[in-house]
Amino acid sequence: SNCSSLTEITISNSVTKIDDRTFNNCSSLKSITIPESVTTIGGASFYNCSSLTSVTIPESVTTICSRAFCNCSSLTSVTIPDSVTTIASHAFKNCSSLTDITIPGNVTNINNSAFEKCSALTSITIPDSVTTIADNAFADCSKLKSVKLPNNITSINNNVFSGCSSLSNIKIPENVTKIGANAFSNCSSLTKITIPDSVTILGANAFYNCSSLSSVKLSNSITTIN
Repeated sequence: SNCSSLTEITISNSVTKIDDRTFNNCSSLKSITIPESVTTIGGASFYNCSSLTSVTIPESVTTICSRAFCNCSSLTSVTIPDSVTTIASHAFKNCSSLTDITIPGNVTNINNSAFEKCSALTSITIPDSVTTIADNAFADCSKLKSVKLPNNITSINNNVFSGCSSLSNIKIPENVTKIGANAFSNCSSLTKITIPDSVTILGANAFYNCSSLSSVKLSNSITTIN
């Protein structure tokens, strides 16, 4: 922690967990290979590693904790292994150089602000294994143009795509019953939206400041527009 001149490190094969804040604020660390022995990447373990450009996460890892790679502003790509089932809150928040992310087919939860302010991310496919996308998960991903949402989610939560100003097209799955507050606010490139009949609740400011929106097909089942 706070070793700001550290540029590289080799982690022993005997290590099973990278503890919370182990390498946080190591602002000169450029790359790291995590050994196959590691199962847990602790909270804020690489927080503010602003020079880190690449990281290899092995299949042995099952848990990536909150803020693990938050503010790694030089990180351009990361592959999350199939062994991971949950992407914790703020895990990749403000990774502003991240252009590509693969979410594996075993992930069930994408927690709040997991990819918030990943401003270089252009597209993402979320597998059908995902049942929950929490508040602010992709907020302010300003270059995000396309998203494939999973069929198994029932709610698009608050601020999930707020500030995704390049998002022009999105299909809302048939199982969604609620669109949360500010879910698509400030999506200024969004031109049309179809809200399926499964949706009964439309949250406050859900499409606020969607200045290019010219076509909206509302659900016949909506009982509440906030």
